[in-house]
Amino acid sequence: MKTIVAGVCALGLGLVWMVWSAALPPAAISVVYDALPQRAPIVVMLGGSEGGRFAPGHPMVVQLRGAGFHVARVAYFGTPDTPPHLDRIALDPFDDLVTALAADPQVDGRCIFVLGASKGGELALLLAAYNPRLTAVAALVPAHVVFQSSRITLARHASWRRGDESLAFVPYPRLSMGTLRAVLGLTGYRPLHVEALSRAASLSEAVIPVERIASPVFLAGSRADSVWPSDVMVQAISGRLQAAGRAAPQIHEAPDHFVLDHARSRGAVADFLTEQARRLDCLA
Repeated sequence: MKTIVAGVCALGLGLVWMVWSAALPPAAISVVYDALPQRAPIVVMLGGSEGGRFAPGHPMVVQLRGAGFHVARVAYFGTPDTPPHLDRIALDPFDDLVTALAADPQVDGRCIFVLGASKGGELALLLAAYNPRLTAVAALVPAHVVFQSSRITLARHASWRRGDESLAFVPYPRLSMGTLRAVLGLTGYRPLHVEALSRAASLSEAVIPVERIASPVFLAGSRADSVWPSDVMVQAISGRLQAAGRAAPQIHEAPDHFVLDHARSRGAVADFLTEQARRLDCLA
């Protein structure tokens, strides 16, 4: 893999190494199943820019299993068998996963649901927009657009790709105090994302086509979100769905960006998914 060191910023507060690679990362995800003994609906869980996967003892995992769901905890970067960074992650393996779940006799294929938080919420909407086998979507503090890879470097890369083609994305501003302060950890990332959205020359190309999603959608946003403007972006998603004649999503006001840290929010997510499973006759 060819790696180029593009620069080093030394500002008395630490070093920020800016690197990029011309090579595409491998198209690989890693899935751990928490299966029930009986045939059941399944929830595919996607974390955010922290990488790795949800732990088996995470309260949301435990609550979903208690409600009668298999859980598939997916890592798409940051583990030994996945790409090291959230950088041009291939979407194709997720479609392969859904196909495999639909063919699994232990999975009720009528109820293959996806739950994603933060960048995982962005990912959940992208997957559901192109895969009708996902019959309910819970996107927690998601973006309404594809943003640049959260691995901020001098070379701008997409977060996601299909095949070898990167998706159009909203880039982070270069030579911006907002970018620098966010990278150095001096502020939250919300101002950076607000600035990126305001500067984007071709925002429409990066918008996630949520109008393609025919299944029920649950959205959580927060006015107190310090990572990005999820409250504004959730409203944009809702508006786009309804403008296309889709059902209005269920919207939950979360206390902050870390939705699944809060019992009330976890309960709202579990209630939504359980209701959809009952509606489709996957749960009694």
